[in-house]
Amino acid sequence: MHVHTKQILLWSIMPAAVFGLSLLKVPATLRFNSAARRFVTTQYHKKTSIINGGRYQTRSFALLSNDDNVEESLSSAERMEREGALHMYLSSLGVDASHLSDAVQKAATTMAGNDPYYGKSAIKAYRTFVFPRPSKVKAARDEDVEVAASRCARQIDFLAKRNRSHEAEWVRHHDAEENEAESKDRKLFPLVVLLDNVRSAFNVGSIFRTADACGCSMVITTGITPSPTGSGREKLSKSALQADKVVPSKHFATTKQAIEYLRTEHPGFCLVGMETTEWSKCYTDETYPGQGNFSENGEMPDLGTVLVLGNEVTGVDTEIMPLLDKIVEIPMFGKKNSLNIAACAPVVMYEILRQWGAKNG
Repeated sequence: MHVHTKQILLWSIMPAAVFGLSLLKVPATLRFNSAARRFVTTQYHKKTSIINGGRYQTRSFALLSNDDNVEESLSSAERMEREGALHMYLSSLGVDASHLSDAVQKAATTMAGNDPYYGKSAIKAYRTFVFPRPSKVKAARDEDVEVAASRCARQIDFLAKRNRSHEAEWVRHHDAEENEAESKDRKLFPLVVLLDNVRSAFNVGSIFRTADACGCSMVITTGITPSPTGSGREKLSKSALQADKVVPSKHFATTKQAIEYLRTEHPGFCLVGMETTEWSKCYTDETYPGQGNFSENGEMPDLGTVLVLGNEVTGVDTEIMPLLDKIVEIPMFGKKNSLNIAACAPVVMYEILRQWGAKNG
């Protein structure tokens, strides 16, 4: 081997040798936090696997000098203060704080898992409040403990109740799976909802959800009304909880165009407006055609009812009302003239189904 080559090799291995000697002189400081169950390397910059709540992650830590003072967890006194405040607010909500504390301890120290009475989310919320992550320690010290404990207690109470509801087999709180919904023999009634320039996407989304619950054949949107394929569809879909993907819909530029479509394609359907006028009848005193008829394979029967709802402020357009067959209203016993459109729609829709003798199952 040439002398020049030896020099190159020597210079190439010197940094590694020097680094190795430095590690021997300054060993890495390894700290173990039993409360948070994580190993943290703080002496030199390297990637190291840590355990955080049973999940393996990778985190990089910057090179720290011997003079650096890093606070990685709350002191025992601070944790006791937070735990005491949390227990006080939990007890005020009717939650057995001692039992919950035992469940948290059991989940952290045994292989029994999370207590099904509280569930993973509630136990995690408790543990995170009492033993905040290193990155959250400063924020935990700066916040008002009483306010934070009250907020966390309400969150834990809700999460535990939600978990018990999900665990209860007798409570129906899940939508049908997508493939199940597609194959299900879904009964559709000859009931159509027409929304005349309704402004709020959240109201429209809520009505779509009601339309799905009532087995409506179609929702028609007009003018500025948000539609599943037009402006405002994101907000609509959020409040509809995907019901806008299930209920058939059409959109027209004007309400007159929608009425012309209905008169031409479905002449046997009765157009019923919901509005407070001098000639409106109580919705329970009217009859609605369509009983005993159902929509099949996307085809609506000859008889049915179209429920027309108007703008939140101005109601059904005054030029549209003369084109309708009936006008109904919900009795009001307070000072306000009407209900929110998303609140009154299901009242009348379910009255129509009641008159038709509709029953679930």
